[in-house]
Amino acid sequence: MKPIYRPFQIDDLPALIPLMEQLGYSHSETSLLNNIETVRKSGGEIFIAERKGKVLGCVCAIIDVRLAEGTQGEIVSLVVLEEMRGFGLGKGLVNTAEEWLFQYADTVRVRANEIRAEARQFYLGMGYEVSKIQVVLTKAVMAKSTD
Repeated sequence: MKPIYRPFQIDDLPALIPLMEQLGYSHSETSLLNNIETVRKSGGEIFIAERKGKVLGCVCAIIDVRLAEGTQGEIVSLVVLEEMRGFGLGKGLVNTAEEWLFQYADTVRVRANEIRAEARQFYLGMGYEVSKIQVVLTKAVMAKSTD
């Protein structure tokens, strides 16, 4: 039976928590649902791969607008259940996200963490090219003192 690729539905939420853990992110249903709602409010979408009612993977498609680069689609948070990798589900999710993103942007990009060599090879095999290597710097909000 072929997998179905479709937008996220609320019943998928519990299945996404272990998928996010496979990416190295810990979430409660509340925190993950908050992220999903924020993605959607920002014009993005989450797509699910399922077979026989079981969620096998997901991908997030976002629209990124920047002053210099303009509008680009971006694929983020692609993950397939570890035991289901190698069966084309990741490619199906990427194709689904690309199809949706190309309605809004002429270019789709993806970022692959340097420690995820397999992910980089996966995207190169799907026709993506390395266009930039950069360092990501972050700054967290400092807790306010109650003094």
